[in-house]
Amino acid sequence: MRRSLALALFFFLAAFTARAASPHGAWHLTQREDGRMQIEMISDHNQNSHPVDPSAFTGLSSGQINASSDTPVDFRMIKDAGTVHFTGMFQHGDGVGRFTFEPNPAYAATLRSLGVAAGDLDDERLFTLAIHDVSSNFIKEMQSFGYREDLDQYVAFRIHGATASYIRDIRALGYQPDAGDLVAFRIHGVSAEFIKGMKELGVRDLDSDNLVALRIHGATVDYVRDLRDLGYPNLSADDLVAMRIHGVSANYIRDLKNAGFANIPVEKLVEMKIHGIDAEFVKRTK
Repeated sequence: MRRSLALALFFFLAAFTARAASPHGAWHLTQREDGRMQIEMISDHNQNSHPVDPSAFTGLSSGQINASSDTPVDFRMIKDAGTVHFTGMFQHGDGVGRFTFEPNPAYAATLRSLGVAAGDLDDERLFTLAIHDVSSNFIKEMQSFGYREDLDQYVAFRIHGATASYIRDIRALGYQPDAGDLVAFRIHGVSAEFIKGMKELGVRDLDSDNLVALRIHGATVDYVRDLRDLGYPNLSADDLVAMRIHGVSANYIRDLKNAGFANIPVEKLVEMKIHGIDAEFVKRTK
């Protein structure tokens, strides 16, 4: 099946199933370079796209996925909150079709037994829990780290990849982020490697808010290393954020140094950049 045909079928099915009772819809699966698959799902009240491991599917083989001609498929994704049934076609790692969701109403009792406030757990809500794999085991694992949250927060953990291994890595570095900070860390890419790099370079005031701010404004480990090599060691997070916001790059500092201005304090560098004072300006005014 050519990709253009797959996409055309996908959107045709989306338009068709939009009129059907939820939770039904259209699916599109493609292979990723990391060995996982990207699944796109559209229903009347829900549209999402996320990576999934092929092992999450029951009844779908690699032979079917990589078939050289259109191959009918009928497979399932079985989760605590319910089962998603898929039918459709696959060819050359690209599949499209329709899905239906079979909710597990008993999951509400499971959540209550875990002390999780579930609210109105209708079929659409169960569908969301299923596709993001908010399982009882996942909730228990997060609770073991002290995250006793409501259901929306567990969904957010899943969507943004707040895993047990990530939490262990962050805690090993001395951080115990609350639920909100944990999600912010994941959204903005505050990895254990990033924190280690900043600590090794002597960056000061690395609290949770500042770590997120550094990532938002693009203060990378390489950037901090370049500044250190230019004579600016042990900068604070606030210094780095201000420098990034106003465009004080390593090249900017290097050009000023070559023009005869070295060891300029950070505050002065930021002020100079704000007012457009660069190496060319310095040369002209000498």
